[in-house]
Amino acid sequence: MARILVVEDEAIVAMGITHKLESMGHSVVETVSTGKDAIMACRVHEPDLVLMDIVLKGEMDGIEAARRIRDQFNIPIIYLTAYADEEMLTRAKVTEPYGYIVKPFKSSELNANIEMAIYRHRSAMRERELMKKQIISDFYNFILNAMPSTEADEDAIRELLSGIFRDRITQELGPRFKAHMEEYPDDDLLEAYLAWVADIFEGFTVRVGFLEDEENVYVEFENCPWLEDARKNPGFCLNCEAILKLSFEWSELPGDFRAMGQIARGDDRCLFRFGVK
Repeated sequence: MARILVVEDEAIVAMGITHKLESMGHSVVETVSTGKDAIMACRVHEPDLVLMDIVLKGEMDGIEAARRIRDQFNIPIIYLTAYADEEMLTRAKVTEPYGYIVKPFKSSELNANIEMAIYRHRSAMRERELMKKQIISDFYNFILNAMPSTEADEDAIRELLSGIFRDRITQELGPRFKAHMEEYPDDDLLEAYLAWVADIFEGFTVRVGFLEDEENVYVEFENCPWLEDARKNPGFCLNCEAILKLSFEWSELPGDFRAMGQIARGDDRCLFRFGVK
């Protein structure tokens, strides 16, 4: 059975939903009443599924909370609501929910939606893992095939590879970047960009960490799937650098981009700086 987070700002309704879930054998990890608390609860509990009331009190409604949970944690969400107007449905669809239940609902309807959502999400995750393996294989072969003659000097290699990577990145990632950024409000530009960075490199099985100070945001690659190859072949690090540099230009964020450390240069990690504050 599933571990479920319930997001509902009416206490009596939340208690009723919890009772229904537990009677069906599910475990309720927590009930929260705001979008901010929902995001925090997902970070703490890592539930299998979120039941999200669309209309929440406070600055963040359920749709915005669902979008952030999807981007940060990839947890399936089922909306619960007493409202079903066209504008709300249109906004909700953008967050790609796994279900939409109008209150009041029956226990059988709720359970069917939960089981289907978990099944679909697990199937999607298996497909995603297969895609990741193919992406990593394609990336590896592309780097090796793109390498110029070993007789060329290092600066010539870097210049040639940077051009090759820029063309391919623009073609393959440009449309995805535009679609991603259009989902975010203008005042969340930096948050939107960093979410895109984390998602893209997750596809390469690279864990991305973010650090901040008063003027900068630092992007640290916490692992490298091609560690030994990257130490011998600058193409691996140059491609990752090109993705960050080019996408930062696309974002139109103020400031500058700089590579602070790279495995190909003998450093023990790859670290990049965005001077955006």
